[in-house]
Amino acid sequence: MSSFSVRPSEREPVSTRFVRAISRGRLGGGAGERRFEAPEIYGRSAIARIARALPLVERAYANVRFSILRPKLLSVMDLLLPDEGPILDIGCGFGLFAAYFGQTQPGRRIVGVDPDARRIEMARKVCAKIGLEGHTFVAGDARDVALEGTFAGAYVLDVMHHIPAADQRPLLERLRDLLAPRGVLVVKDITTEPALGLEFTRLLDRVMVGWDEPLAYRHHREWGEMLTSLGFHVRMVRVPDVLPYPHVVIAATKAD
Repeated sequence: MSSFSVRPSEREPVSTRFVRAISRGRLGGGAGERRFEAPEIYGRSAIARIARALPLVERAYANVRFSILRPKLLSVMDLLLPDEGPILDIGCGFGLFAAYFGQTQPGRRIVGVDPDARRIEMARKVCAKIGLEGHTFVAGDARDVALEGTFAGAYVLDVMHHIPAADQRPLLERLRDLLAPRGVLVVKDITTEPALGLEFTRLLDRVMVGWDEPLAYRHHREWGEMLTSLGFHVRMVRVPDVLPYPHVVIAATKAD
């Protein structure tokens, strides 16, 4: 666990949020009824619905992405994100995670951003096919695309290391400015240790994006220091996996 931490008064503990969510029936059941469903099982069901909404080639890609970001890892991020309000999805691609987090919390309004217009159109179709409403998708570069209003939260999942190193801080600075006070930015990325895990990830990244795109990985302490210098209160956790991905999940809360 990183030395960066949020003061208790700054952020309600995840455990408290989880218990509160259960008490109001978040995991199922109506008034007067309490049904407790296993989040992982629900996560797998949500993933299956998304995959079925995609054409065969994109479905294969989705299965790869969801094999990397497994339900257990997605559940961690689901608890960190706000339960409702506008949520910004940076590098949304085909809308896989917008569709996932939109299913787990219907009060969220996901705004997905991706530079590929074809993927944006696919994201719209995926949400329509699985019956999700109120989500929007914008084609453009997250560094300068026009976005209106403020956001309760934002997430960047395995995207930061695809951003050129010189542009990483400006992008995080822009996301900070787009968040409402106490808004939460969730960053899932790859840290640089152990070295074997990093090289395993780098090889798979090269298979996915080719050999010409620059990759700019950072150690999780660097991300923590950068986000703290931008005025965020930062918590982070390393998440072990059966595969040697060096996952790190970072929750950065904007100050009041």
